[in-house]
Amino acid sequence: MLTTNSQRPLHVVIVGASISGLTLAHCLSSTNIDFTILEERPSSFTDGAGLVLLPSGTRILDQLGLYQDVLDWGERMVSHSTWLEDGRLIRQVDTLDLDSVKRTGYPLIIIARPALLSILFTRLRDKNRVFFNKKVSRIATSPDGVIVYTTDGSCVFGDLVVGADGVHSTVRAQMWNYIQYADPTAGRHISEVPLTIAYTAVFGISRAHPGLHMGHVHRAYGHGWAMLVMVGPESEVFWFVSMPRPADKFIPRHSCSDKLFVSGIVEPFLEKHVSLDVKFGEVFNRTKSCVFVPLEESLQTRWSWGRFASIGDAVHKMTPNIAEGANCAIETAVSLANHLVSFVEGSDNSYSEQRLHPALKTWEESRWRRMKFFFTLSQITVRLEVTTNWVLKMVRMYLGAFHGVGISFITDITPSTAHVDYLPLPQRGETGQDSKGKGKGKEKERSWNPSMFSTPIAAPVSSGLHVVRTAGG
Repeated sequence: MLTTNSQRPLHVVIVGASISGLTLAHCLSSTNIDFTILEERPSSFTDGAGLVLLPSGTRILDQLGLYQDVLDWGERMVSHSTWLEDGRLIRQVDTLDLDSVKRTGYPLIIIARPALLSILFTRLRDKNRVFFNKKVSRIATSPDGVIVYTTDGSCVFGDLVVGADGVHSTVRAQMWNYIQYADPTAGRHISEVPLTIAYTAVFGISRAHPGLHMGHVHRAYGHGWAMLVMVGPESEVFWFVSMPRPADKFIPRHSCSDKLFVSGIVEPFLEKHVSLDVKFGEVFNRTKSCVFVPLEESLQTRWSWGRFASIGDAVHKMTPNIAEGANCAIETAVSLANHLVSFVEGSDNSYSEQRLHPALKTWEESRWRRMKFFFTLSQITVRLEVTTNWVLKMVRMYLGAFHGVGISFITDITPSTAHVDYLPLPQRGETGQDSKGKGKGKEKERSWNPSMFSTPIAAPVSSGLHVVRTAGG
């Protein structure tokens, strides 16, 4: 028999032991909110290449007591260089000297995705609440809560189900089915935003190369392609090559075992420079694993409805070119935790759908504008980087000279950057303040300074965006 709301805490069923799902679990473990995580994979984290943790994400991990683990398993980024395909340098940036890094006290950190997932899982206080090999098949709602069924015949009851299950989210799909059933009128006016695939990429991990040094990042451009190479701990090389979507309508995933297929995809880039003295072929020949994938893009207009909510790639899937995906996922998870804590504090243990629905809508509205900004920025960036249009190539070259300003801008902590409201903010940065800007010295959470986009930069950007719009993206 189900207990009444007054006899138990709020119970959140999280679908997906992803970066966003495990971050949400860490946040809830510091509260009186119960959670269960259902993950369809076996109990190991082996998938994924490299990513970059920015101050926005690292500050949250610091609040959760995971910062030292991240430093131990990751590598501080020390340099970001932008190259043309023939080895000519456009700009080199000392990333440890960025204004955002000095002000926040957090370096940019290169880390393998499996390593970050392992940190989030092993340091979770309540690992017994994480269940692997649990693929969700359907979700049913009732006046008392939500029931999540899995393909092995088991089920979990909760008050709220949160989809942290990626771009092809089962929870998101079930939510839209529920909207059509429970509120047909609303279903006629809103709908799920379809995924678009305009670009593809090959992601890979390679063994150390003597010409590539730890903490260094190399970005290279060419005619219709862009490449990013990051050197992480123990000189392991994380890389990806992005390009326009091929003519084929269906784009399957191809692992490195499909040697002929993957080699055919990267063959045109083997002689391209990733630095002055290193060509991509030298990196690819040392590859340990790689995968060819579509670069899906989607920003959902609704993240929640009733007892459903989604976070991370399930609601804001962007291309990897600006390295914001994991950081935005962490932020969205934390902001949801903040709103759930506020909801419980003012609920008198009443967890009805009528009360949850507006509370969740307030949450998504509080984050949507920030996620819209990064989603749009990622759209613009990938289109500039892999362009074949000569006007956009000129814009790309021009902006390449201002990479330091751009990186500092998008990696800074601002008043809209999420943090765990109910946990102490760390004391870091050049002023010794907490990360909310309290204390003596200049404010650490800096609002955007419009002078960064002064006329010399704004003019080519405006011209480039006009070309993008008139060319249909």
